[in-house]
Amino acid sequence: MKLTMWLAMLALLCLGVGCGSGKTNSYIPPAASSPTPVPTTSTPMDGNYSAKGKVTKINLELGSVELDHDDIPGVMPPMLMEFYVKDKALLDGLKVGDEVDFVLEYKHPAETIVRIKKIP
Repeated sequence: MKLTMWLAMLALLCLGVGCGSGKTNSYIPPAASSPTPVPTTSTPMDGNYSAKGKVTKINLELGSVELDHDDIPGVMPPMLMEFYVKDKALLDGLKVGDEVDFVLEYKHPAETIVRIKKIP
């Protein structure tokens, strides 16, 4: 029992004085060499944007298509995204795996596919 108490007191002493290192444990952040970059977000201009992509999912009930698309300059980087179509008839004849050309209509704040065509 005496050994246990002695070890507990030694542990407390080490915590209190940093085990005799003489150093403090205060954090000093590194000097900033340049200002922190601030992400910029820009809203695309309303209009139609042409792009290419690959069909990964079709939802005929909702009238949507998921595309793994290339960069759409001025709108968004390449990504996998689901889009609604202006008319469900645009999905007729499309299937998963098809490479497509499409036109994305941007009207703040929504994107809608107004034309989509399988690339032969």
